[in-house]
Amino acid sequence: MKCNLCGAVHDDDTLYFCISCGAMLKNPMTGESVKENINEDSKKISNISDAEAPEENIPVDISPEPEQEKIAEISPEILPEPEKSPSEPEKKESVFSTETIKETTAPKPMPEIPKEELHIAREREKSAENAAVTPVQENTEAVKDAPKKPEKVSAGRIFGAGAVSLITTIILTAVGLLFSLKLGLTGDNLHNMAENLNKWSIINARLNGLTVSDNLYYESEFDKATHGFADTTDFALFLAKTDFTGFCADKLEVYADYIIEGKGDEPTLTEDEIVYFFKGNHDIAVETFGYDLQTADYNAMRTSLINNETAEKFSVSKIGWELRFRLENIRYILSYLTLGILTAFVALLMIWIASLVNCKGKHIIGFFGNIFTFSGLALIIVSIAISAGAALAHTVTGNFLCYLSSTLLLPTAVYGICIGAILLIAGLIIKKIKASVKTKEKIQKAVEKR
Repeated sequence: MKCNLCGAVHDDDTLYFCISCGAMLKNPMTGESVKENINEDSKKISNISDAEAPEENIPVDISPEPEQEKIAEISPEILPEPEKSPSEPEKKESVFSTETIKETTAPKPMPEIPKEELHIAREREKSAENAAVTPVQENTEAVKDAPKKPEKVSAGRIFGAGAVSLITTIILTAVGLLFSLKLGLTGDNLHNMAENLNKWSIINARLNGLTVSDNLYYESEFDKATHGFADTTDFALFLAKTDFTGFCADKLEVYADYIIEGKGDEPTLTEDEIVYFFKGNHDIAVETFGYDLQTADYNAMRTSLINNETAEKFSVSKIGWELRFRLENIRYILSYLTLGILTAFVALLMIWIASLVNCKGKHIIGFFGNIFTFSGLALIIVSIAISAGAALAHTVTGNFLCYLSSTLLLPTAVYGICIGAILLIAGLIIKKIKASVKTKEKIQKAVEKR
């Protein structure tokens, strides 16, 4: 934008007044550009006067236009009156300039300031006030944006978060243990483990004060069925020669599928199955006892087993009654729905811990690291105790159930150790992150002190 008064050129088109001379470039009220072409207008007037005026210089009383009056009144300091030397004669020029305007303008009383000029003056005052106020606003914004000091978490909240983290650790350990049992106690796993059991360990395992072999010998009255040809030692040798472990593995798989997976009807060991097992090993019996068992002998065994309620002792309901716990409920405990609910509950407890410590990252990392670390250690210890502890108990007591537990729960122990190791590694990683955060905080504090 160019000032037509002083000729200054400005790059900013939003200026209302010339920076050099103070002349108005735009009307502040309308925003329209003001054409203050004083020089051009004067040239036009001079050309007209030269053409019409006679040769003699007749003084013409020309008063300046309103716009020119405004300029002369608003910025008199910009157009200084030239000094006249006394020797120079007074010349009257036909070309109108700012000097001739001043000379020809007679002193007049101060007119009323138009509204437009009042608006211009107010605009100038506002721009000056804004220039003075702007730094103050920036300072106030800087003060508002100043970082606040972090609030400390109270001791009560820390104690509450510690109590919740202890509960979370216990539940997470239980979830890991149940998941290990779910993966380890399957029908196929138990069948494979039972089939590879040591025959003599099963035969000589003690059950109700007697060995498994002696219990079966007396309850079937095997001595009467063989007419005294077989004693307890011969009967134990007979069982060792047969596929007794395979027979037990098949029945154990059926029990596991029903109790854990809920498959099929309630299983039990029937008298007919025991008698059929003896019949299937007829040749081994003849070789061992030296006596050829007849159909009447097998029927006598069946009757003895019914009278002694042998099959009832191995029913799921009977075992649950003795244990004071319904074995069918195990399927609900080890279901994926139960495991999912417990896992979700652990997640909710962790969210609660985060809210108790006001979502402070340092405290959250610390509590989460402890939860994973201690639950992993607890799961590893429990898994080792399941197998190794049961084996030690069998060595000391010779109890048949301890022997079965030490062997059949071995897959569960392996899964538990693996899951516990994963939790432990996760906890140690989180603790490592917490240690690095503490180190960074110490370095930052040391730098701030300097």
